[in-house]
Amino acid sequence: MGRLDGRTALITGAARGQGRSHALHFAEEGANLALMDIGHDVDVCAYPLGSEEQLEETARRCRELGAEVWTGLCDVRDAERVEELVGEAAAQLGGLDVLINNAGVSSPTGLSNELSVESWRFVMGSNLDGPFYVGRAAANQMISQGRGGTIVNIGSTASFKAFYSNVAYVAAKHGIVGLTRSMAMDLAPHNIRANCIAPGSVRDDPDLDSRLLTAVAEEWDVPLDTYEGVFADYHLMGVLMEAKDISRACVWLASPDGDRVTGAIIPVDAGAISK
Repeated sequence: MGRLDGRTALITGAARGQGRSHALHFAEEGANLALMDIGHDVDVCAYPLGSEEQLEETARRCRELGAEVWTGLCDVRDAERVEELVGEAAAQLGGLDVLINNAGVSSPTGLSNELSVESWRFVMGSNLDGPFYVGRAAANQMISQGRGGTIVNIGSTASFKAFYSNVAYVAAKHGIVGLTRSMAMDLAPHNIRANCIAPGSVRDDPDLDSRLLTAVAEEWDVPLDTYEGVFADYHLMGVLMEAKDISRACVWLASPDGDRVTGAIIPVDAGAISK
């Protein structure tokens, strides 16, 4: 028996990285899955985004674990497309119980007085507008079912503190905290819980097709091991996170073990915000 048997979870940004890790952990715990990702690159972003091929690879691996899986390509900045696909996924899978609001970007970076409006809008659209759009659609689906549900937004250590030359990312991730607390308050009468997990820096994992730290190191023109070392030093424990660390927290919040947790902002950060 898995902790998520009989539950259906929607995971955005599921093509690779943390999203793929979340999908695999949820499949192992018995959940059925609706998996979404953008499926194309965006010029203003410094690194490739999740592809359709990567999304289908995530789905294939989850099916091997016994999950029923639906996939859809969606730019979470497109509110109408989000509404359409959330409804389609729920119809195919028999409803929706869990949302992991994982989709987001860490590029482009820039100083507060230099970042372009285009770059600002891309980061804010992906990291704050998108989670609101998906969260709204998922919440309305859960309300219509009348059986409650849970929403997990993915924040960051940047939800608590600023980082140099990262104004849009920091602003968006601070916003996720307010979004989460407002969702928790608004949706509690419907027995829908909303929480936020705030990861520290997560190490790239070839098995998950993740290369975020690699891409940012390239953008900043520093060796990867140097970049990882700098970010490890930001954490009290002196280590980077593994994607599974965040996935396990998502499973806990989505499972019956988390049934009395809502409005919480939970760091999984090896002590980064305490340093």
